[in-house]
Order: sequence, then C-alpha cells, then structure tokens
Amino acid sequence: MRFSRVLPAFLITTAVSIPTASAATLTADTDRELCIASNTDDSAVVTFWNSIEDSVREQRLDELDAQDPGIKAAIESYIGQDDNAPTAAELQVRLDAIESGEGLAMLLPDDPTLADPNAEESFKTEYTYDEAKDIVNGFSSDPASDVLTQLQQAATTGTRTAEIRAEVFADRTDDYNESQSALKEDFQNCIDAIEDARPIPLQYILIGGAIALAVIVLGIRAWTNSRKKNKHGQ
Repeated sequence: MRFSRVLPAFLITTAVSIPTASAATLTADTDRELCIASNTDDSAVVTFWNSIEDSVREQRLDELDAQDPGIKAAIESYIGQDDNAPTAAELQVRLDAIESGEGLAMLLPDDPTLADPNAEESFKTEYTYDEAKDIVNGFSSDPASDVLTQLQQAATTGTRTAEIRAEVFADRTDDYNESQSALKEDFQNCIDAIEDARPIPLQYILIGGAIALAVIVLGIRAWTNSRKKNKHGQ
C-alpha cells in the first residue's frame, strides 16, 4: 500500500513518533484556523516512504522467487490484473507453502483495493492550529534515529519484510531527515499563515493609537518649545 493514501490519516503520529514539501500538501484554512493535508502524492515524506516500500517489495519478491520460481511473476500478474492472473487465494497458498510468513497484502504496491475492494481511495485530515504547533515542537534533531529503533524492534518479532524494511531504512536515514525537515517547514508555513491572517487584537490597536498620539503630542510640544526659543532669541 502506498503511503500517499494513508499519510494524512497518521501524519501526526508519524511526525512525533516515527512520519510535503509543497503548498499542495498542507493548505492553511485561515478562516477556521486549520491545516488541511491533501494532495500528498508528491510530498517529500510520501516520496521517501514509497521509495522505501518499492525497494522492500522488490527485494522480498526476489527472495521468494528463489524459493518458489515464478511466484514473483505470478504476483505481478495479479497486481496488473491480467486476464489469466492467479487469484489472491492461490497466491496465498503458494506463500504459505514456502512458509514466507507474509500475507499477500504485504507484498502489494500502490492500490489497497487489490487487497480490500472496500478500501477508500483517499484520505483527508484536518489539523487544528494547536495540533500543528505540537507537531512542529515534536520534531527531534535526528528523527531517523527514533524510527530506525522502532523498525528494528518490529523486525525482531516480525516478518522478513519487516527485517528488509529496517535494513533499507538504515541506509537512507539522511533522506528521511530531509523529508522530515520539509514536513516541519510545511506545518510551520501553515502556522505562520494562520497567525498572519488573525486580526490585530483591540488592545494592541489601542496601545498603538496611544503611542501614536503620544508621539504627536511630543512632536507638537517640541515644535512649540522651539518656537518659544526662537521668539526669546529675537
């Protein structure tokens, strides 16, 4: 399953514990003071995780094909929805026969409806101003370190796919940190847009007016004093 379809639904969790870089990813609704996640396909975070998952899937299918020659082509035929493609049940039987430890859905890219016909095509999540602030404040200096720890822990008790994911991620921690910086910048830009759109509080307007009035009064007084001095000088 591609992360572009699920990123908005878990963005807060991943940004703080694990996780675009464009205005298309987070849109500021200044009237409601919300950051709206949408159009995430080209975001830095989604691009990163899709690349990870593509690499993981390719490596795992190659390994499975070494155990059961032809299973990679069969799975790809199923993904392509070819006329003579095997069914999901048939593929799962083959996976079980070689004790892969994975369900077929774990080896599918892109379209969740291949595994679940009722899966929704898109997600959209709204973040309040306070939630966006919490996300920005939740970023660590090295977010990849926390994610790698979690992936390695999952790999110790999970599938071979989980092991590969941890290995691939370990080689791309710099890329992940860059994607997180882009994500943080997106949220900060949204926060700034909301703050900039807020009306100036009345007390500040009054204070500003009082200061301006004081400046005018001082200016008049200074001008008056200078006039008096000039008269005395004459």
